[in-house]
Amino acid sequence: MNVTEWIHFKCTAFKLRYRAFAKFYFFRRMDVKLYSGLIIKKNAGKRYFGKGFVAYDRVIFEIYNKLAQIEIGDNCVLSYGVIVSCNEKIVIGNNVWIGEYTSIRDTTHVFNKRIPMGAHMDISEIIRIGNNVWIGRGCLILPGTQIGDNVIIAANSVVKGDVQSNSLYGGCPAKFIKHL
Repeated sequence: MNVTEWIHFKCTAFKLRYRAFAKFYFFRRMDVKLYSGLIIKKNAGKRYFGKGFVAYDRVIFEIYNKLAQIEIGDNCVLSYGVIVSCNEKIVIGNNVWIGEYTSIRDTTHVFNKRIPMGAHMDISEIIRIGNNVWIGRGCLILPGTQIGDNVIIAANSVVKGDVQSNSLYGGCPAKFIKHL
């Protein structure tokens, strides 16, 4: 074994140990499937991940305080570059697929032209995503969003508010398109 092969072997072994540690410590289960580049910022709060959870490359979890809660049901897939940023509570049901580069954030900033940015407290609202939901590529799910069951959110949509079950939504801001 030459030096290059030895270094590759050691790096591969480290990656496998890191994934095993992440599965046990963060996800609290070993049956999750994690691809490379998983980022966990501020590992706090309560977390529940159902069986069959898959996180593709460069998925980011940001959990900002001890009271924050993330619940993700069974057979959920977070595709490449998905960001889940939680300050209060995010609940994702069973059989949910979330497309590449989608951002789910339960907190936003307050803007007032008389007060400097960052001087306000952030506003957090619970996000709930129902069962059997497909969220397309590049979507933004804003604080306070409630998505029902059997919903498709079209790619590049910005979602805020209530999304009724058995429907297709899309656009910026996302609007009802048709019943499914």
